[in-house]
Amino acid sequence: MAQDTRPPLHALIVEDNSDLARLFGDLLEVLGCTVNIEWNANAGLRVAFERLPDLVFCDLTMPGEKNGFDVAREIRANSKLKDTWLIAVTGYDTPETHARAKEAGFDRIFPKPVKFAQIQAVLEDVRQQGRVGSSDAADTKPAS
Repeated sequence: MAQDTRPPLHALIVEDNSDLARLFGDLLEVLGCTVNIEWNANAGLRVAFERLPDLVFCDLTMPGEKNGFDVAREIRANSKLKDTWLIAVTGYDTPETHARAKEAGFDRIFPKPVKFAQIQAVLEDVRQQGRVGSSDAADTKPAS
């Protein structure tokens, strides 16, 4: 098996459920990413602006003054982060949630529990394409 010589992707997880966030982080590390985990939107934004991650997995509903939709809008408004991949993670898998997430700037929307194949597919897309096209913004299916 050939060793992957590409630099590791840096992922930021913004999730208020600490067990889920740690499990997600461990999985991303196994898949070759470096990871930061933050427990609320404000801390997630601070780390995003400091570390400039390749991709952000963000819960949509978190306690506090800001939620995942706010995170996406602020990241998209920052010139250094505007092309960062944003993946919404939500327990509310409805057409309305998908529409709001797409409008806020998310590239993909993954319902909880997130499937291993979805994570693998988005990591491969980031590595191969750099950015998704706007027509793929709400795609929840793994790439073929």
